[in-house]
Amino acid sequence: MTSAFRRREQDNAGPPQVVLPPSGGGLGNAQTTGPFKILAVAYGGGHIAMMLPVLRALRDRRPDLDITLLALTTATRAARVAGETPLGYADLLHLLSPEEQARALALGRKLQPGNTHPDIPEAETVAYLGINAWDLQQQLGPEAAQALLDARGRQGFHPLHFFRRIVAHLRPDLVLATNSPRSEYAAVDAATEAGIPTLALLDLFAMPGDAFAARARHPSRVCVLSEAARDNLIRAGWPPGRIAITGNPAFDALGAAQTRAAGLALRASLNAPPPGRLILLALQPEPVTHPASPGRQGDPHLPERALQACLDSVREHPDWTLIVRPHPSQAEPRLPEDLQLRLSAASEPLHPLLHAVDAVITGTSTVALEAHLAGRRVLQLLDSIAAPAMPYLTLGVADAACYLSDLPQTLAALLAQPEPDHVAASADTTAGPPDTAADRVSEQALALLAAHSRPIPLPLR
Repeated sequence: MTSAFRRREQDNAGPPQVVLPPSGGGLGNAQTTGPFKILAVAYGGGHIAMMLPVLRALRDRRPDLDITLLALTTATRAARVAGETPLGYADLLHLLSPEEQARALALGRKLQPGNTHPDIPEAETVAYLGINAWDLQQQLGPEAAQALLDARGRQGFHPLHFFRRIVAHLRPDLVLATNSPRSEYAAVDAATEAGIPTLALLDLFAMPGDAFAARARHPSRVCVLSEAARDNLIRAGWPPGRIAITGNPAFDALGAAQTRAAGLALRASLNAPPPGRLILLALQPEPVTHPASPGRQGDPHLPERALQACLDSVREHPDWTLIVRPHPSQAEPRLPEDLQLRLSAASEPLHPLLHAVDAVITGTSTVALEAHLAGRRVLQLLDSIAAPAMPYLTLGVADAACYLSDLPQTLAALLAQPEPDHVAASADTTAGPPDTAADRVSEQALALLAAHSRPIPLPLR
């Protein structure tokens, strides 16, 4: 099978054809009135992992840039670990009037049960939920907003009114966001309304039916993973001139020699000499609904069922070890005392872990793509209602795919196969350091700044 994505495609993604502004000044007419301001918005997991390298690359090229990072929900911890001082919803609550704040906080406290995470302070949880619910009421009215919340939960959020106020308050010259569908979508929409250029980072392939690909409003520039992603956007109606193939900055460090060395050291520390096998299960929450499976409801207990099926499979092989890694938005599962089990906390670096294991099991997580790039075998579980949107086996990312009922035999057969062909390519350390995806995205951002004058002051709405 021909892979729709190969490591070479990520490595050779650029550079794009842009004209950079000169260092030390010259970013259009606005350079005479102060540093350019950038607002960056990102959720957790792979989204903040895409954004952080870009911010570093921008500061390396232009230390005079004034960058505000809005790191949402679980992204806050990753941003702080990276040395950022991010804002959250609670920090911007003052953009609502006292009466609006009281209403939003009451709505947030009502939605709080079942929507908490140990990494997110209660004040931020209440502000995030409440402001989004308040915003829905501004858009739809109380009754329709409640009906949407009942039907879709947080997936119905689109805080456009709030981001109009954020844009008016911060007055950025450029908005950076990823393809996440809620706050980041609203940030791009609010900036577009104000005539401010926008750049979106797309993490994966924009397969047919993808909500990002289906957007009617397009950012000024979208930076994509590969030719396959670009072609999918064009087929969905996106103007080719707005698309730049840059690669995904979250994957820049994956092939570094020090990352592979750390993986080998980790494997040795886990005491897994041949023929022992290390298997990573990358869990993720199951959505309530998904556009790829209209009319179907997601099983909220799917993560637990996937974990149990993997436990049962591993226990049939005494020389196998299962490493369980929850999604950053999930609580850590309680694992039984068992020498064949190990928990990988969200704070543990993922990329060395991928180089340490023999195979990765997941559903639609981007960990599958990262594992493929690291040369690991990938087994995709098809039980999620989101699985039709990300056919990793068809894309050449996964080496096998099955339902939970077929996991034992499929996993055993996969581990019996020779290593994938792309392992040798990913292990090549003779080439010099490549131009990174973060560099290519930062070039696109600077080109947008150079092409646009500072916008006029925005009225408050």
